Amino acid sequence: NMKKTILTLSLLALAGGALAADLPFLPKPAGQAVTINGKTYYKQASQAKAAAKSASGASFRASGAPALNRGDVVQSPKQALPATVSGTVLVQLASAQDEAAVARDHGLSVRFRTQSVVVYEAPAQTELLGLQQRLAADKRVKKAQLELASNDNLPQ
Repeated sequence: NMKKTILTLSLLALAGGALAADLPFLPKPAGQAVTINGKTYYKQASQAKAAAKSASGASFRASGAPALNRGDVVQSPKQALPATVSGTVLVQLASAQDEAAVARDHGLSVRFRTQSVVVYEAPAQTELLGLQQRLAADKRVKKAQLELASNDNLPQ
């Protein structure tokens, strides 16, 4: 349906604008607040995970902060659509020579690299906020940022 597609695209364009936070039709996302790369997102409980967690309570890390794992769905109050935690970490190294050692020491595999950034993939069960903190504390790492894959694929 062409009209529906155009409407959806114009809503997406609006939501991407600077006024997105003030738009009345963007409800505040529900879920557990979690800080990713310095921004607040809300972690949405999936149906399967919600059933499993209701018996054990919410998943928290030892530090008391929410856990974040690959496949978790998160949404920023400024985004119309949620994003999925990809399990990849963008890392800026102090020296490119440290790439393999950092991967080994943190249990990561290299997906690809650019001149300034290495994209590492974490094993599926890795708690990512803890990993990001460990990477940030590593003297060989200048900056570590978790990648979020946007869920903006419109149904065909």
